[in-house]
Amino acid sequence: MTDDLPPREDAVAPFADASPYIDEVPASERAFYVDEFAGETIVAAIGAPSPATLEAIGRTASSLAESRGRLLLVVDRTVAGGAEIGSVLPAEPIVLDAPEGELDGSWLAELWLAITDRREVVVGSTPGDEATVGARLAVAVRARKLVLTDEHGGWGRPPRSFADIETHADAFRTQLVDRQDGAVVGALQAALDGGVINVNLCRPEDLDRELFTFDGAGTLFTSGSYVALDQLRVDDLPAVERLVAQGTADGLLRPRTRTEVARLAVDGLGARLVGSGHLAGIVSLETEPYRELGLGEVAGLYTVSRFSGAGAGALLVEGMLDVARRQALDAVFAVTVSDLAAAFFLRRGFAEVDHDAIPAEKWQSYDATRKATARAFLRAPGDPDPQGTLSF
Repeated sequence: MTDDLPPREDAVAPFADASPYIDEVPASERAFYVDEFAGETIVAAIGAPSPATLEAIGRTASSLAESRGRLLLVVDRTVAGGAEIGSVLPAEPIVLDAPEGELDGSWLAELWLAITDRREVVVGSTPGDEATVGARLAVAVRARKLVLTDEHGGWGRPPRSFADIETHADAFRTQLVDRQDGAVVGALQAALDGGVINVNLCRPEDLDRELFTFDGAGTLFTSGSYVALDQLRVDDLPAVERLVAQGTADGLLRPRTRTEVARLAVDGLGARLVGSGHLAGIVSLETEPYRELGLGEVAGLYTVSRFSGAGAGALLVEGMLDVARRQALDAVFAVTVSDLAAAFFLRRGFAEVDHDAIPAEKWQSYDATRKATARAFLRAPGDPDPQGTLSF
């Protein structure tokens, strides 16, 4: 019923010498993450912020405040109480000084109260120790997210958008070992080992873009799976509508009526972020026009680009194939006009076929110009995953 484009390849951010920040994040992308971070505390280790970083901090804090999110900044203690930081925050922050050595219970109680009462808290740290202190504080307040900043940005050139430290253990440690004399690697590991769900690494001036855009500007690190497969629920429908609208605006999905979107959701699967349950991707299996032929069609496949790197697209496709197996379908097919989509389907074990191999019902009322460049793919549900994994 659709020639949907599957998740984009792990999008890459600009090199470190690109424009240091952008003035505007797309409204739809910011809204996605405002919802994702609702009521959450984000810990960000910044150091001594530049004017560009201060602007990014201000945009970040304002966005978090929209849904009662909270921001805990760890900065060089020589600037912690300065007017510059306070001037970019929605309200005058509470400023605390991180104790040397262990974080005692009384100081942490004061910190917890400050975060609860004010939402913007600035903690001063010994210069150069911001990453280490940030990790300790993120663990101590049970934050779901820590942002580490470094002048060189994320991991790799250009920085990879997503990394699982269990999969990339040796590579990321080797390549980041010199960052801040090893503090970045130590903070990453300590935070994830301590229960923080994910850690972002980016340049300080990219804070807002890293947190509130689909492609990010640095690298998102996790330990183990970051997305999980689940059936869509009626409570997910507003989020499904937003994802379909975003996919349509991106030119990846065809326009649909609200009824058509709801129909997708009824039988759809979602890739949910571990921890929040927020939808990072969706797919459905369209069978009604093709059931007598024993076929189903990939429909509405879309993931937020950052989470494609976490394997969300592959997870959705394999989950959809499981549905097809349970329904005893002979095969599922997909149609796309995108070379990127074609490569994705080929990697997932689909075979490219002629248009005639696809049910005639698919091509009824299909745009002739689009059909001229459309490519079709077919896979039997029982075929093994050629990659043997659910990650790209």
